[in-house]
Amino acid sequence: MSAADVAAAAGVSQTAVSFVLNGRDSGNIAADTKKRILEAADRLGYEPHFVAKSLRSRTTQSIGVVTDAVATSVFGGRLLAAAIERAHADGRILLLMDLLDRDELGPAAIRELERRQVDALIHVTMGFRVLDQLPESRIPLVLANCTARRADEWSVYPDDAYGATRALEHLVGLGHRRLAMLTGRWAPDAGLPDPGNISGPIRRDAFVAAARLHGAEVTVVETGWGINDGYHAAMQVLDVPPRERPTAIFAITDRAAVGAILAAARHGLSVPEDLSIIGFDDEEKMADCSVPPLTTIALPHAAMGDIAVTMAIAAAGGKTVDEPQRVLPCELLVRESTAPPKPARR
Repeated sequence: MSAADVAAAAGVSQTAVSFVLNGRDSGNIAADTKKRILEAADRLGYEPHFVAKSLRSRTTQSIGVVTDAVATSVFGGRLLAAAIERAHADGRILLLMDLLDRDELGPAAIRELERRQVDALIHVTMGFRVLDQLPESRIPLVLANCTARRADEWSVYPDDAYGATRALEHLVGLGHRRLAMLTGRWAPDAGLPDPGNISGPIRRDAFVAAARLHGAEVTVVETGWGINDGYHAAMQVLDVPPRERPTAIFAITDRAAVGAILAAARHGLSVPEDLSIIGFDDEEKMADCSVPPLTTIALPHAAMGDIAVTMAIAAAGGKTVDEPQRVLPCELLVRESTAPPKPARR
């Protein structure tokens, strides 16, 4: 099926068909003629040749996405789903390349997407990062879940400090004054297989500063980011006389928070009656499925995906944005793992 067939069926020229099907009919084609052409195209099942259309418009209506491990991570589903929906709503597609946590493959992945003539690139990291050196790209680049040292680079990322502050305010609002935080390590120069993530100290510092402001006492224990890490750290925090024991724990991740719930049970403590626990991430199929369901700080994954695509489309079109760096709040989700502390025994 060709444009010539549509022209013959509508009784018009191929030029008229080209104008209508490429959106250039305004002021050139009469309304009734346009209607006949669209009806003929629909009746014949005609679709414009995509490559030819791209050559004419000088755009492939596609956006490249390079991720370190987001596509293969439980954390990335919401971000990518929102990005795909936003791209589809704007008549575009995403071409995704996941580096499987092998950063050295990044330059080759970007070159491949450039070779396929995507209109813009989105670089997504699984954990929040501040990049000293940007990925090299000959086309517009947007950073998601990471940012750059320069304020004029386009990026969208979560406000970890805001989220940690909301966690502290929630616990203090319930009446807790003796708190513990299980914080994640960040040691990029220590030569460790897993150096942690920069979000750890950001969340810790914000939580401790907010506690000081509200007159609350905080015991900080450095740990890892997983369930087992949270379990062992919480066992340490809770292994003190009852009068010295914290009444609430803020964990660096939902996984560490689940480990803290297990440690509480091991100590014979009920959550939240004896101990309130709050996590961070709102990890799908974990935070809401834990026992009890976990109060947590939600990372704005869906919003990041949506905004990253919107920014990439703007960048590809040569447009500007009011906020090159979009910092999104991490909001509190209250479930059943937090409650007011028990009155102190006399």
